[in-house]
Amino acid sequence: MLEDQAVSQRINFFEQIHHEFLYLKGYGAYAYLTPHDVDLLYETYKAQHTTVAASINPQISEVSFIRSFIKSL
Repeated sequence: MLEDQAVSQRINFFEQIHHEFLYLKGYGAYAYLTPHDVDLLYETYKAQHTTVAASINPQISEVSFIRSFIKSL
């Protein structure tokens, strides 16, 4: 069950990044990134999310994380 949740979270992240690229850039994520880059971005998000969740600071949302990344390109 826990594995299904992890897979679901990864899929949701990939869908969200694609949606945000379409919204902000006019093209899907894979026009700008390789699938490997998207995997690395997801791992970076998970690491940041875990670190922030363990601290007192509010959690960074997926959308905020993705938009910050896209705007940095």
